[in-house]
Amino acid sequence: MKTFKPLFLCLSANLITGCTVVRETLPERTATEQLMLSYAVRASVQGMNLKLVNGRSVFLDTTNLKSVDQEFAVGELRAALLKAGARLMDEAGQAELIVEARSATLGIDQRTTAFGVPAIPLPIPAVGIVQTPELSILKNQRQDGLSGLALTGRERATGAHVFSFDPVIGKTIKSDWRFLGFPLIRTRDQLPKDMD
Repeated sequence: MKTFKPLFLCLSANLITGCTVVRETLPERTATEQLMLSYAVRASVQGMNLKLVNGRSVFLDTTNLKSVDQEFAVGELRAALLKAGARLMDEAGQAELIVEARSATLGIDQRTTAFGVPAIPLPIPAVGIVQTPELSILKNQRQDGLSGLALTGRERATGAHVFSFDPVIGKTIKSDWRFLGFPLIRTRDQLPKDMD
């Protein structure tokens, strides 16, 4: 009976104190980052005049296209070639033209400018470092999404050069100015206007 009492108390304590663990999965990159990069790729592709592929069979070689959003970039290039009148082939041996794609850049530059008192790390004994809150009067947070895509077209049979595009730069801008923490000026360039 004496061993039953501590066992009963332990079980009761476990039943009374409990916790819930909720597991939430998130993608590696934020939706904002994905949109900024995707729209930058679209801007790059729209800057290419692909009229020389009209009516010709084309194989898109993406061997040298290494980027974060490679799948989206490949899809946009394929769509642009089709819109320009190309007939896309699944194998290089079936095509008149081989179009080689490569990426010069695909990323986001970020900068923050603030006027006011920055956050200050304060060492506190027995606690560690505590960060004071930032007190900004005027603050700008800006992100520039950049895409640089290049294409080279050549005749499959002869290897002769048909066309080239040096990296065509596409850019997206997300900029937010705040006054005392309140939204002041909001800029979305080459992005959906309702994007936060």
